[in-house]
Amino acid sequence: MPRLIINADDFGITDGVCRGIVEAIERGLVCTTTAMVCMPGSTDRIAQWAPRIKGRTGLHLQLTGDCQPCLPAKEIPSLLTPQGRFPRHPHDVKADPHEVKKEWRAQVARLRSAGVEPNHLDSHHHIHRSPDYFPVYAELAAELGIPARNAKRATAGFLDARGVRHPTACITNWYGDNTDLQGLIACLEAAYLKYGGDQLLELMCHPGYVDDELAAISTCNSQRGREFGVLTASDTAIVLAEMGIQLVDWSVLANS
Repeated sequence: MPRLIINADDFGITDGVCRGIVEAIERGLVCTTTAMVCMPGSTDRIAQWAPRIKGRTGLHLQLTGDCQPCLPAKEIPSLLTPQGRFPRHPHDVKADPHEVKKEWRAQVARLRSAGVEPNHLDSHHHIHRSPDYFPVYAELAAELGIPARNAKRATAGFLDARGVRHPTACITNWYGDNTDLQGLIACLEAAYLKYGGDQLLELMCHPGYVDDELAAISTCNSQRGREFGVLTASDTAIVLAEMGIQLVDWSVLANS
């Protein structure tokens, strides 16, 4: 039977996104979320909203986003722009992996300070896919004893060798103009055809309510509302059931 984890990225970025994700979990098809802890006000928002979805929150590791890191600039100079912030885009990241490890551990600590123990790892802008930082990512997941988002088939063996459990792959192309039900069906059908109908896959999504704060800091805006609509619609639940897809959360991959 095909199994699917639907994970909402960017928990904590704004109140509108937090509310949308929580509602999509409570009354929709979203299984879990991952929290960003470096955005302004994110720790308070996570502490406020996460208790409603207890046990369903992981960590969305950051090295991008034009925001301030957890650690002081003097400890992680290679991660920062001259303004003392993360670069906005992944192609501008030229970081020392040793400094990445320190900062990511600090992000784990910040999430814990908000009352959340991460149940899995992934990253903002897929920065964990970089060959320079993927070993750090895998090491951190192994250290915490939690599952992690897999980048592709080629990286599965790397995670396996370190005892890190993971889905077979992550579906990342339900994004942009195709964030409707037909687009979702097409993405899922193609993924299970590629990887096999008996595989556990993850679907990355970004549901949320668009507020003024989000509009000011992110170009991923209107699609969040569209995704929220699809992921809370009864028609979508019916279609997934007809496809034989079982929705699960990260507990199916919890390390023993």
